Amino acid sequence: MLRDWWEDTPMQLWDPLPLEQSPARATQRRFVGHDEERPMDDETAEAAESWVWDLHDSRRWGLSAEALSSVGERLYEFWRRFRDCFRTRTRDTSANAYHYLRGQLTMDTERNFANMARNITGDDGQALQHFMSNSPWSGPAVFGQMQAESKATEALAQGSTLMLDESAEEKAGTHNAGASRQYNGRMGKVDVCRVDTCLPYANGGLWAMVDGALCLPEEWFGAAFAQIRHELGIPQERTFETKIALGLKMVKRGKANGVPFDLLACDALYGRESPCRAEVDTAGGLDAAQVPADTNV
Repeated sequence: MLRDWWEDTPMQLWDPLPLEQSPARATQRRFVGHDEERPMDDETAEAAESWVWDLHDSRRWGLSAEALSSVGERLYEFWRRFRDCFRTRTRDTSANAYHYLRGQLTMDTERNFANMARNITGDDGQALQHFMSNSPWSGPAVFGQMQAESKATEALAQGSTLMLDESAEEKAGTHNAGASRQYNGRMGKVDVCRVDTCLPYANGGLWAMVDGALCLPEEWFGAAFAQIRHELGIPQERTFETKIALGLKMVKRGKANGVPFDLLACDALYGRESPCRAEVDTAGGLDAAQVPADTNV
């Protein structure tokens, strides 16, 4: 039986470099166009050094000094609760999840794989890129753990809101999974982009995304995209579903898993469809849906 690597090599909670030597404290440079860059002026650099880049300054995080004193330990414990989501029968790649999380939270700019690895682990970032792009860990398992923790948190038992929405990201071509000419709500226009259906969750100052799925346009299930579907690892059993159908499945899944919510909010994409509103009503709770002015309700 494989031993848990945690038993042999406990992970450091903080960057081993002193803060003044950490990459996070490196001299700031700003780009001014035409691939040129200049150092910040003395006043701006002094302001940056005074608190913006200090990982231990509470103003950086919007936390009290008391809360900040244990944020490293709490981040580590958060990772430990999710690490099983990144294991397979033969490999444990969960350390990469921790490195990626640290990079996202402690680096202010240029958070690509190479820079994250250079700052966090000192390598070239290939392992981190493989983990995010090719490693067969389960996204639904991560969402399942999020939903289980939401259910188990007493403070979320009342006053919580689910929000059904989309998130679009522009792409340079259709070689990216789900990329197609479609409406990009963030840009307010039709362009080549990929769109995800998302289910954020909020209660007071707490928020998280508890479910999500890539929207694959109908054209992606035709013969013209068969080869790229195979190359990108899109499951063969995946079939075309509208954004509305994907969103309703998420709401029902959250309800079945015991995610507590008093209100479901959604925009006009969902609100204008009476069958969608009816399905939402059966899921329980109140719903606040945008509808066009001429919609019969």
